[in-house]
Amino acid sequence: MPGLFARQARRAPDRPAVTCGDRTISYGELDLGSARLAAALAERGVRPGDRVGVCLERGVDLVVALLAVLRAGAAYVPLDPDYPPERLAFVAEDTGLSVAVTGEPFPGLTSVPVTATATAPGGSPLPPAPDAIAYVIHTSGSTGRPKGVLVPHRNVAALLAATTEEFGLGEEDVWTFFHSFAFDFSVWEIWGCLLTGGRLVVVPHWTARDPQAFHALLAAERVTVLNQTPSAFTPLTRAAGFGAGGLAVRLLVFGGEPLDARTLIPWFERHPRTRVENMYGITETTVHCTRRTLTPRDAREGVRSVGRALPGWELYVLDEHGRETAPGVPGEIHVGGAGVADGYLDRPDLTSLRFVPDHLTGGGGRLYRSGDRGRWRDDGELEHLGRLDDQVKIRGHRIELGEIRAALAEQPDVRAAAAVVRATADPADARVDAYVVTARPDAVTGLREALAHRLPAYLVPATITAVDAFPLTPNGKVDTGRLPAPRVREATTPAGPDTGPAAADPVTTRLIGIWEGLLAEPVGPQDNFFELAGNSLLLARLATELRETGLAEVSLRDLYLHSTLSDMAGLIRSRQEEPAAR
Repeated sequence: MPGLFARQARRAPDRPAVTCGDRTISYGELDLGSARLAAALAERGVRPGDRVGVCLERGVDLVVALLAVLRAGAAYVPLDPDYPPERLAFVAEDTGLSVAVTGEPFPGLTSVPVTATATAPGGSPLPPAPDAIAYVIHTSGSTGRPKGVLVPHRNVAALLAATTEEFGLGEEDVWTFFHSFAFDFSVWEIWGCLLTGGRLVVVPHWTARDPQAFHALLAAERVTVLNQTPSAFTPLTRAAGFGAGGLAVRLLVFGGEPLDARTLIPWFERHPRTRVENMYGITETTVHCTRRTLTPRDAREGVRSVGRALPGWELYVLDEHGRETAPGVPGEIHVGGAGVADGYLDRPDLTSLRFVPDHLTGGGGRLYRSGDRGRWRDDGELEHLGRLDDQVKIRGHRIELGEIRAALAEQPDVRAAAAVVRATADPADARVDAYVVTARPDAVTGLREALAHRLPAYLVPATITAVDAFPLTPNGKVDTGRLPAPRVREATTPAGPDTGPAAADPVTTRLIGIWEGLLAEPVGPQDNFFELAGNSLLLARLATELRETGLAEVSLRDLYLHSTLSDMAGLIRSRQEEPAAR
């Protein structure tokens, strides 16, 4: 990977490489900055084959740090500062980190600033071998213990070899860096751009969560390659100005979760010349392993195909005996070829379970058992049918319900825990609800807050309901279909004509109506949006409704910081008063 980057830097050192806000650095500057930091890491004892943590906010410095770690011959380990400290501490311990590139000191590690330089001249580190590990990304674990996936340089190079010519990737392209660098979609965004000569536009945290601001950024930066999970994309199509044109997107790539092609109808109506690709993939098979070009007709018909394997990748649908299934017959999707990762870090048992010998070709390779159900269509394309186990994807994040159960079971007074996915008509609104059997009736209080200190936000259940006992199936498993409806906290003040001054306030009254329409629950002035099963996508829809109903133009960040109904109403009133105050 460093060699592919160096080729671009030599070819056009003055070409813009990374933009974040008002700051842009060229390929030459990125080359120089990453080389300096790589030398500083080597001086601090980092050797080829080591693992180095990176804990920086999304920005230019983060890209410099990731490239520097690779140039030092090490593998980068993402430590996204948006994740809870307990999660970061686990990842650091699990990967045996001793050094990390950070903006602030990281407990227990030697922290190296991105501006560090070597104190003595020395030779540049040797370029890493193709088989060297490039990064270790942790995915959700069914036992409650996340597992680190080992992905070598050769896999990323193979991904680019399979897509660069097909997609026409090159130096005229402008990509977004939208996703967390702890999510493997970012591997495609960062290196797909920089190793083919494009310009990478970093999307700030709050801009990524505000569809209107994100749409404005896409237009202002003339982005040509946009990568999205379906859940993140849907709110973008509802943003103000979406239908007004002004976008330069030529390639739109979906990944991370199943796509309902019908949601693309508004896009095709406004941007008919965009090439749209639906790509299926898994962290363990290097981001993507299939592609399917979607057309307006596919959108109208709701086509569910994820297409065919990328060049160099192999796809099989096998039954429980390891035999290939006939077209139309469901089985487990197995992936072989150039993208298969080396396995899980220090988990030989799990590696041998999921990465199995390729008994079909006899070439001595391995297949990754995806745990996904699929079937071949008559036209030779693959349909993804969901999971075989209780792993799910919500808003692009891979979630093991077992990890949530394990985290709950470790809390004081929790005797047993269960977690289920609540599907909705809009996949973006899907959520996880948890159930617990507790020693005390009030033990549920504070559980979500306790989990928020341990788990990333996407793993924290929307609701936690206490039950006396779990209903069981005849074979002794929890019968999730018989669990009661999730118990959402009752409104702190019922909405109605006799609720006092708050209800008389027209802003509060209208806001209550919007909240109840989004959350399908009664709400009162002291209720918190997120404690009533709200999430970032629903918050984006709330911002859109506030704007479209003429209440106020409010950023997603300000709504997040004023998440109780009374605080939000006060914020809206202050915005309404601003023009008069000027």
